[in-house]
Amino acid sequence: MQLQELVNITNQLFYEDTSSYRVIVSKQNELLEIMNPECDIKSINYEKINSYIQTLKNKNNSNNTINAKAAYLSKLLKYAYDNRLIDYKPPIPFYKIKKHKTLYLTKADMIQMALWARKHHRKDLQRVILIGYYTGLRINNILSVSKNNVEGDLLYIYDKKTNSEFYQPIHHKIKNIVFNLEGFDFNYNHIYYLFNLMKKDLKLDRQITIHTLRHTFCSTLNEKGVPVTVIRELANHRNIQTTMNYTHTKKEQCRQALNVL
Repeated sequence: MQLQELVNITNQLFYEDTSSYRVIVSKQNELLEIMNPECDIKSINYEKINSYIQTLKNKNNSNNTINAKAAYLSKLLKYAYDNRLIDYKPPIPFYKIKKHKTLYLTKADMIQMALWARKHHRKDLQRVILIGYYTGLRINNILSVSKNNVEGDLLYIYDKKTNSEFYQPIHHKIKNIVFNLEGFDFNYNHIYYLFNLMKKDLKLDRQITIHTLRHTFCSTLNEKGVPVTVIRELANHRNIQTTMNYTHTKKEQCRQALNVL
């Protein structure tokens, strides 16, 4: 199989109709330009990957950007290996990046944001904020929510990122929204624009994004003592380590833990 064909299949399965599709196309085009679309995927070895990484470095890409582009190549090769299109998945070198502190929203922040959206007649943004806060869904999954996804008191979700289906109980505070929602008739770019407008007006931290709602969902459940395995199910994480990265333990919780001894 040629690289171009693998790119087409993987994009269609995992990225088409998602908020990240435009970014993925950019990564795809650069990868094909450097590696050649007619390249046999079985010929992609550690040396070719290193050469690709070095080319990105020579083009003055930052380490973060190189890691993101390398992750896309890794996704392609993982799909190829899982489907027996290649016999071996060569290792992908990643740069070590100093992690920034993950931001979380308070309930007061969420209420302030929802009130701003209502005050400015942005009902669409208000729904996204509330659904995001009470479900922890990724933005592309939020935008797919409608009353047609409701089965009893459960919300059916097809997660394109993980290529999986799951159900989540609907929180009583968003039942009225979800049960009457015909669907969203706008895309991620529209919500991204409104969210940034609101963030600037409310003088919120510049690093806060719509995805921060997902971080907050997992973090809040963790602080309330919900088991990590349950949080993992609700967030639909494939790897429990991802759930662990979203959660955090406060010093006071550590002190209280020692009191049981």
